[in-house]
Amino acid sequence: MKFFYYFLFVFIINSNGCISNSSKINLELLNGYWKINFITQKNETFRPNGLAKLVDHYSVEKKNGIRKKAQPLIENKFIVTEDESPFKIVNKENDYFIEFETKWYKWREKIIKLSESELILEHQEKKYHYTRFSYDLN
Repeated sequence: MKFFYYFLFVFIINSNGCISNSSKINLELLNGYWKINFITQKNETFRPNGLAKLVDHYSVEKKNGIRKKAQPLIENKFIVTEDESPFKIVNKENDYFIEFETKWYKWREKIIKLSESELILEHQEKKYHYTRFSYDLN
């Protein structure tokens, strides 16, 4: 009988571990234009002044992608910079990271939240809170 309870205990522990390890994000949601709303660090919040002049554009295919800066224009058009930051998305211990590498610098940003309308990235103890960019005519 002790063996049965031991087996049941081990089964429950493993089942719970599998459930918590299965957290995945839909990386396709990263595609598109994102506007930064605010940055948090420790107990402080920093908000950009005025209208956002630039937004980040992410283009992801499988686990590789490119981030570019873009300036919104009228009529759903953008001026997109030629400079680009290639990246790859990696999963380490159930956390997703965007890893960038240029010939000068290598860094990674942790994906805290990714949904249809919200993106939160963490880098160097700062959290960058984004919303999906849209032309708001109101």
